[in-house]
Amino acid sequence: MDENYYRYIRGFFGKWASVYNFIALPLTGIWNKVADMIDSKAKIKILDVCSGTGTQAFAFAKRGYEVVGLDLSREMLRIAEKKNKYENVRFVVADATKMPFENDYFDYACISFALRDMPYEVRHRVLDEMRRVSRKIIVVDYHIPKTKLHRRLHVSFTSLYESKYYRDFAKRNLEDLLQEHCFRILKETYGLVDFVKILLCERKSFEGKQENTNC
Repeated sequence: MDENYYRYIRGFFGKWASVYNFIALPLTGIWNKVADMIDSKAKIKILDVCSGTGTQAFAFAKRGYEVVGLDLSREMLRIAEKKNKYENVRFVVADATKMPFENDYFDYACISFALRDMPYEVRHRVLDEMRRVSRKIIVVDYHIPKTKLHRRLHVSFTSLYESKYYRDFAKRNLEDLLQEHCFRILKETYGLVDFVKILLCERKSFEGKQENTNC
């Protein structure tokens, strides 16, 4: 994996870690909406990929689920650990392209506002790993308009504060990406009117090998 990516992303989120909670305040309702996508009274296990300062992990935890938050940034997770008041949440510093978990260890894996911050090849490896460790996933990210003018305005605005990888993400169709990784979309909803898209997906098949994506 390109060391430039790791160096860049650690620096990028290390810089924003201390103010990230404040910046993400408009998304407060989104975290709860994402957690509401799971309707289970069982003690299920959830992996929160690229957990950041833990807000999504805590939204799952307050519903009684067992949650593991994984992130590459120690600075972000330090803040998450300081905020953590739940016994059913723990945080792990790890690379999402090489998750330290067995196959099917989790019932759900969730990734919120993170695929956009990854280069193309990293995006694919992370989805491969999510598919390996869980049968169902939740993906949360921008709902990018399809019309050319609206799309251009959206990308121009969000690129002002997003990582340098965002423009490549914005060129591609999220649904096609999930299809390529053998996920079937079960439920789709939106937040902040339609600025944010939330997709609940199920793995179509599992051959036990990351390279095998024949659905």
